Amino acid sequence: MPSISVVIVNYNSERFLRDNLESLQAQSEPFSRIVVVDNKSSDNSIDLINEFKGVSLIPLKKNIGYSAALNRGIERCDSDLILVANSDIYIEKNFNRIISDKFEVDPELDIVSPLILRFGGEIVDSAGQFYSASLYPTEAGFGSAIKTNEFKESIIFSVCGAATVFRRNSLERLKVEGEYYDESYFMFWEDFDIGWRANLYGMKIKLIPDAEVFHFRGGTLKKSFLTRFSMALVRPGYIKYHLVKNRYLTLIKNFRFRTFWYLIPVMVLKDLVWVGLLTLSSPKIIIKLLRSGSIFKAALRRRKVIKNNE
Repeated sequence: MPSISVVIVNYNSERFLRDNLESLQAQSEPFSRIVVVDNKSSDNSIDLINEFKGVSLIPLKKNIGYSAALNRGIERCDSDLILVANSDIYIEKNFNRIISDKFEVDPELDIVSPLILRFGGEIVDSAGQFYSASLYPTEAGFGSAIKTNEFKESIIFSVCGAATVFRRNSLERLKVEGEYYDESYFMFWEDFDIGWRANLYGMKIKLIPDAEVFHFRGGTLKKSFLTRFSMALVRPGYIKYHLVKNRYLTLIKNFRFRTFWYLIPVMVLKDLVWVGLLTLSSPKIIIKLLRSGSIFKAALRRRKVIKNNE
């Protein structure tokens, strides 16, 4: 049976950590390594993590972002499979057994999405990621009642970053300029970016609904599109900056005209509204974007690397 490790990135998530770590250590098939990367939390997260024997803690001296922290944790793992996950999740006790069995019987399987539910298990958080007509990530089943759905094993486009399982060899193939996850992202869109890259490489990505993960994401609150849109508008400027920057980093590296040319009018229309309102609500991020030339140049360079590996 393939061995499996887990990398958790934590930032001031003390209230979720105990349930998280207890569920990781209660697996019927144990993790070969549990790694928690702490992004310089200011709460009592470090003290809580240290209560758990067998957990490898990487305490960072500053917040280097979600993507970079994941990379630090992945580097510590030498297992056949790696689960990368948020700190505000907990997993069903047979998760490892189910996941390992699926990878063992299907040697072509590269990446897996579990069925991600909200706390309480009644609302679907993600049954895999797909893309909209404007090439924004969408979560299958998002906000719907689990009792109204019947999920089966199926091919998906990408995996929600709350919980993603990689075959280690596949993750190595996805590495670009020494990074698994693009550290230019800091936060947001990194899951869609690596999933899109996996698609360009012809990797097999599947939803395995028997493996269940429970994710907070605002608890049991069901958010409509308008609710999420209004929430984005009231977010701090630095978050809006990352949302806009990462949208275009993702397109620069992964958009292929031959595949998605017909979506360009929809993309332009969506961005005129979405990106336009985000930048107008926080005009200073326009200046910050203009000063990010080196980041976008790096994305162009990485696009060439990706194309050479397709």
